[in-house]
Amino acid sequence: MKVFLSWSGELSHKIAVELRDWLPYVIQSIQPYVSSEDIDKGTRWSIDIAKELEDSSFGILCVTPQNLEAPWINFEAGALSKAFNNSNVSPFLFGLKPSDLKKSPLLQFQSTLYEKKDLLKLILSINNAVGAEKLDESKLKKTFDVWFETLKLKLDTFLPEAADPLKENENLVSGNNNGAVEEILELAREQFKLLRNPEALLPPSYLNDIIRHSSSGGINDHLIKEIEHRLQILKKALMSANADSPLSHDEVKLSLQSLEIGLFRLSNRSRRYRREISSINPE
Repeated sequence: MKVFLSWSGELSHKIAVELRDWLPYVIQSIQPYVSSEDIDKGTRWSIDIAKELEDSSFGILCVTPQNLEAPWINFEAGALSKAFNNSNVSPFLFGLKPSDLKKSPLLQFQSTLYEKKDLLKLILSINNAVGAEKLDESKLKKTFDVWFETLKLKLDTFLPEAADPLKENENLVSGNNNGAVEEILELAREQFKLLRNPEALLPPSYLNDIIRHSSSGGINDHLIKEIEHRLQILKKALMSANADSPLSHDEVKLSLQSLEIGLFRLSNRSRRYRREISSINPE
């Protein structure tokens, strides 16, 4: 079973990587996924993430004081909640209390605090989602007790960072986070390309081809209409943007990711349907 670990920001990423390495020691049958560590070079990262969301059965959102309102965390939380039941999604609160989520969309999920008792509940929930490979609960608790201190030794070193919510912002200003700056510049370049030629985003012939093939596969009309609606919103925003009122890189990024995930699911359902038809009526 795959477990999707969502992160946003330097501290959140460190926590996600530690959980990724630690979880299989406790439940050997799971395969944790962290985007920065598990995407092959040359892969289109947004498509890869969409596929992992589709294949995962449990999601953990690594939430810190620095990323509590980050668009990417909230975007993946929404994608995870659509992919499977809310009971299989849990924000892992590091340096936060449940009350800190009172104005956040993450409030809809059952949170996990960074403490032994609560983390054990998370492990038991993941184990319940494993299915046929579910471990005996009493043995799992003993395994957890053995490995908890190993995780605690690593995560405790990050607590000072969680106590300083301004640290990541200072890094951006001082120029220490060159990767983030480069990403913003690249998104800005892509934005101006799209402003000059919006049709390059999703050529009508490409979208029509997907819909034509999908329609024969009993694809849900609501999904098609949702993709068309998102496309029209993005095209309208791109056409109205100008030098005095440009789109933010977050708006462009989230819109593109939303469209790609929708199209990926649409294509995936169509392929599954065609395979089913082929097995029933082989040529």
